[in-house]
Amino acid sequence: MDLHLAIEPHDYLVVHLREGGEQTSVSVPNARAGVTSLTRALDDALAHGYGECFWPGVPGGQYWWIFKRDDATLETAVMWTRGGASLWEHVFRATDGAEHIREQFREEAARLLGGAGL
Repeated sequence: MDLHLAIEPHDYLVVHLREGGEQTSVSVPNARAGVTSLTRALDDALAHGYGECFWPGVPGGQYWWIFKRDDATLETAVMWTRGGASLWEHVFRATDGAEHIREQFREEAARLLGGAGL
């Protein structure tokens, strides 16, 4: 799994995700809060086996980030819902080495935020 973080106009954090031929982008307003919530969810998964966070979707709805660690691997899943009675829809899913994902995310977050707050 490859991920890349970017800040777009109006302080939107965009996470570009790729696994093989599958790729997508997920964004949230308030870049620092987005990085903080992903960091917390990822740290929870690495320490306790499971972590999650929710983001307000852009332009609407809600994203659900799910991290599940099993030994040395980490499964990453992103779901989206419009809200109300609608169901959660698959956005992205990949499994890779837990340390690989941790390092990749931390490097991207540090590059993006200059190491501040991490």
